[in-house]
Amino acid sequence: MKRFVLGLMGVAVAGLAAIAALAPAAAAGPTANAIVKWDTQAIITVSLTPNYAAGFGQVKAVFGTQPTPTHGPNAGPGVGAGDVDFGNLLSGDDYIYKYAAHVNVTTNDPNGFKLYGEGAADFTNNTDSTTYSLSSVLFYANSTSGVPADSNNGFTPGLPFQATAGAVAGGGFAGPPATINYGGSYPSTPVANSAAATGDFYYDYLMKVPSAATPGQYYVWVVYTVVGS
Repeated sequence: MKRFVLGLMGVAVAGLAAIAALAPAAAAGPTANAIVKWDTQAIITVSLTPNYAAGFGQVKAVFGTQPTPTHGPNAGPGVGAGDVDFGNLLSGDDYIYKYAAHVNVTTNDPNGFKLYGEGAADFTNNTDSTTYSLSSVLFYANSTSGVPADSNNGFTPGLPFQATAGAVAGGGFAGPPATINYGGSYPSTPVANSAAATGDFYYDYLMKVPSAATPGQYYVWVVYTVVGS
């Protein structure tokens, strides 16, 4: 049996919106066009809520009647609190974590925004430092707000999380990374695009536990980054 702990962290990165205006000159005297330019910093706020609805937790992939969701001790003490903690898992099995993450974004960017999600590292065993490629272990699938109920199960197709290519400072089993320097180059594919200035996104996480996984406490920090379009 292994315990897999997934932390969550939210990061907001504001994009720049450039506005150009053409102003007429005064009526008297020679006339000409004066060009006025200015930059406005897009204001972005993002909130990240783990375990966001009743019934959250890990469910093993089985046919027929679905098991009651369960979770590890870090996923609590209740709705909207704690980490995404899968609890005890078995090597070689597949699991889904229902109602894992709710991301709420608000921005004044009239062009909307892009939402990126990735791991701060590969999947790591804190006990013996074994790592597995994150894209082969952890996946995400669109969920609901809880009303209507989430119908996903352990066999639902998901998209893989990738480990960041940015420079990570800090972070480890005990806490999230202090910074990720993207150098202006964000992941190639966002997890969501929005043409609107606000948006709510709900996700389940799916895990395919490697058959060769050694006992221990596994973790990865999932980072969400919002960039104005």
